[in-house]
Amino acid sequence: MALTRKISRTMQRQVDLTTAVCQERLLSTHVRHVLALVDLVAEELPFDSALDIYARILRLTPEQARNVGSRALAAIGRRTGLTEADDVNLDLSEDDDLEESPDRGSEEGRFDAVFSRVRRRIRGRVKDDLRQTINLAAARAEDSLFETHVQNALVFGKALADEVPLHEAVDLYLDVMAIPEGVSDVIFNRSLRVVADDVLPPMDASRVPRRGDDGRSAAVPAAPAPAADAPASTAGSAS
Repeated sequence: MALTRKISRTMQRQVDLTTAVCQERLLSTHVRHVLALVDLVAEELPFDSALDIYARILRLTPEQARNVGSRALAAIGRRTGLTEADDVNLDLSEDDDLEESPDRGSEEGRFDAVFSRVRRRIRGRVKDDLRQTINLAAARAEDSLFETHVQNALVFGKALADEVPLHEAVDLYLDVMAIPEGVSDVIFNRSLRVVADDVLPPMDASRVPRRGDDGRSAAVPAAPAPAADAPASTAGSAS
């Protein structure tokens, strides 16, 4: 949720700067994982198809996909020794359905058409192994993005520490980034948990209920009481 209080111009400036830093961190995470996916599927799919698949699975907007793709292309160019003057073009020569699509002027129409073509190609050829590779890479990217969100929320908390308490700063990050409900709850709790581990005393392990084989909490058994007719301890006694 957004802040309920009116924020100062100085704080708004800090929020804007911190938001830019966090967006750059997210973009870098996306680019890193797109490049990893491109390398993994290089023998089966061209760059543009790998990017379209990544963008669809990770639910990127067309603008986000363009930004990630541009950064990824630039990284590939540096890796292969291309200069800024070199012309890098995406290969869309196989996009017959794009040429026939009445929505070819629409980013969303182009995006859906490209992904549909790639999806048909995957079903028609190698394709179980390729699908598994893509699913595993996407899961790894999702997890990495989640951790980036947690770290970004903590960056917000640190940047705004003099203005608002931690929980409000984390809420503000989730609101600014438009993180969907459900995911935002997990990020919120994980962010506060990271801080809790640093500032709270460690929990006494003996007080934590153990789990039984069925997953239910199992009470820790109490020490048995000594029998009434048990002999007195002989520790330290002399004959």
